[in-house]
Amino acid sequence: MDDLLADFVAETREMLEASGGEIVAWEADPSDKERLDTIFRFVHTVKGNCGFFDFPRLEKLSHAAEDALAECRAGRREPDSTLVSAVLAIIDRISEMTDAIEAGEEFPEGGEDELIAALQSGETVDAVGEISPKKSEQSAADTSAEEAAPKAARAAVQRTIRLPTELLDEVMKGVSDMVLARNDLARRLREAGEQPTLDGPFDRLSTILADVRTSITRMRMQRLEHLFTSFPRLVRDLSNELGKQVMVDFEGGEVELDREMVEMVRDPLTHIIRNALDHGLEGPGERIKTGKREIGLLKFAARQSGNQITLAISDDGRGINTDRLAAKAVAAGIYSQAEVDDMSERRKHYLIFEPGLSTAEKVSSVSGRGVGMDVVRANIERVGGSINVTSKPGEGTSFYLKLPLTLSIIAALTVGSGGQRYAIPRSYVEEIVFGSSDHVDFAEAGERRLVTFRGKRVPCLSLGEILGTKSTDEIVWEGKTLVVIRLATDDVFALAVDRVYDHEDVVVKPIAPAIMETGLYAGTTLLDDGRPMMLLDLPNIAQARGLVNEMRSTTRVVDEDKVERRKTHRIMLFTGLDGRRRAVRLELVRRIDTIARDAIDIEGDRAQAVIDGAIFSLIGHEYGELPDEKCRLLRLSDGESEIVYAVREVLDAADMDGEIVASSADPSVEGVTLIDDRPVPVIDGHALFARYNAPRRLDRPMSCRLPADSDWARTILQPLVEAAGYRISTDESEETDVAIWLAENPAETSGPARRVIRLRPEPEAGEDAQDSIYRYDREALLAALKQTRMGVGA
Repeated sequence: MDDLLADFVAETREMLEASGGEIVAWEADPSDKERLDTIFRFVHTVKGNCGFFDFPRLEKLSHAAEDALAECRAGRREPDSTLVSAVLAIIDRISEMTDAIEAGEEFPEGGEDELIAALQSGETVDAVGEISPKKSEQSAADTSAEEAAPKAARAAVQRTIRLPTELLDEVMKGVSDMVLARNDLARRLREAGEQPTLDGPFDRLSTILADVRTSITRMRMQRLEHLFTSFPRLVRDLSNELGKQVMVDFEGGEVELDREMVEMVRDPLTHIIRNALDHGLEGPGERIKTGKREIGLLKFAARQSGNQITLAISDDGRGINTDRLAAKAVAAGIYSQAEVDDMSERRKHYLIFEPGLSTAEKVSSVSGRGVGMDVVRANIERVGGSINVTSKPGEGTSFYLKLPLTLSIIAALTVGSGGQRYAIPRSYVEEIVFGSSDHVDFAEAGERRLVTFRGKRVPCLSLGEILGTKSTDEIVWEGKTLVVIRLATDDVFALAVDRVYDHEDVVVKPIAPAIMETGLYAGTTLLDDGRPMMLLDLPNIAQARGLVNEMRSTTRVVDEDKVERRKTHRIMLFTGLDGRRRAVRLELVRRIDTIARDAIDIEGDRAQAVIDGAIFSLIGHEYGELPDEKCRLLRLSDGESEIVYAVREVLDAADMDGEIVASSADPSVEGVTLIDDRPVPVIDGHALFARYNAPRRLDRPMSCRLPADSDWARTILQPLVEAAGYRISTDESEETDVAIWLAENPAETSGPARRVIRLRPEPEAGEDAQDSIYRYDREALLAALKQTRMGVGA
């Protein structure tokens, strides 16, 4: 069902429900003209909507009811209980037909003429829209039998309601607070030790909260077609004003975006449309001369990729005249002629984003004031997006917008300064460097602090100095952790913080305007224990300290004709427990953990570490003795499972642009490469995960149902299933991933399941138990559970 028809069904149902109560109240007081007018408007609107969607049977019924009500409004007919019953019967019939439309079913023919006749003849009509005494009982019974099946089918039809968006925001905030309370409770449970009676209910609570949060987030999403619907009218009005003919085409209207983001990009897209119609698309005469169709085309295409939306706006116009654009830039004093001559063709395209630059010959109501594309770029970057442009002379121009799915939930890096925690949008973080590293050098240039690492020198700011908690003289730069920030304008600087905690998804809430005016914060969120944490406004902070070059995002456009890029790989350098330097590909590193020595358990070939209540396989300990107190661990992930690697020290991230020389001496080493002219072994991630066979960590634990009344299942089977990574379900209505039945009494297990594993009491399988497993065959049972997990997780 398309959205227009869904809106019709929802609106019709709302009006019918409201009119039913109004009619009953009007019957009690026939002199209430205002209520009669309200009922008439309801029926009249329903009639108009039915005519628009070409539902003649609905229109005929509503038209008849409207005529009868019009007679009452004109004073030519006195309302009585017979008329009210007849109108209510028609409303019931319209409601049943609306349900059938929603379900995509055909409504049985017949019955409308009798209902309409009842409005005139005074026949008695019951509440379900059937003529009562004048029809035979047999006829009524037949009609009831015929309608029973469709009514039962329609009972399962999905119903919709309309809610104010402010209510959804409040629900979202409430769920977010519940998640924080859950996280605080999890921390307290870990500190209190194992609580077998609480762990199961707590895991179920966590799963329910995750599902509710996901559902609320989906409720905030809005299809892009709601944004697109306003553009055809805008294009029509502008094209008529400019004397052009333009056709609009939309693709990807089903892509969903947070409703707040939809409103944020509405104005930038309007600017792009006006720019395309005024500067890009030619008039009909010019298009015919160049061999094009008389009607120009403006196309919108949307695609979702992960947590980003790519929106392309293309026209088939004349393209960007780079020579004219460059001449305007020189005339406006933005660039010199020498700088323009040195630009590539692609670089000149980005001149359209320069403030105050317009190629319009005269100022009009559409363009010519030099305000437009620079505002578009600023607004897109303000919401964490980016914009690019491509153009071919005579063929057209395309703008590519990359936007985050939502402004409410962002990936953030939490850092500490002055005893407080702050959040940084992770999209800005390029890398993290320790100020104490040998290759990091601090210097001063006037009043500005600079840091040099790996041959790059960038400005360095202290978060404590920015927030006013520390003066520059008090800062020990070598003891800081440096977060290297790259803004959307491509400006780079280092932010010195006391500590880096973790990266996580945070729910951003608005803050008071007075706090926003400081230019330091973009929003607020809450920590697990309920304490507030501010989200830093890095673009504003950089702007206030003169670190943003307004031209930087365009001057750094790479000229592919002059620069040959070398393919590099990012790696993490570390020192093993034996003191040797090693490296691992950075994409394998999930995070860096520091845990107490007593959180590590080593026995024979088994080595495990406990982090945040989860058990991980430990490697790297075989190279030397672990520290007595604190241990540094690299948490490595292949996207599905995780292991931890014990190290003595994490050195830095680096670029590996040389070749890797294969090594057969150690199967866990991919090869040896040169970093700073020193040989460094590179850990082989594939071999590592293949060797240690780490269990997959799914975002949501799989569920298993056991026999409810079996002591054996509770005492023997349940610990084994939970150790395999399954959550035991006690909800009989939940469809679990797997159910385990006892062959001698399968009736003990009830409830739906996607797969069933049958256990038999005897070691040998009988003829009727060939597909079962011996209840004490541990290996076979674990293999069956693993097969289920692999099938669902694939």
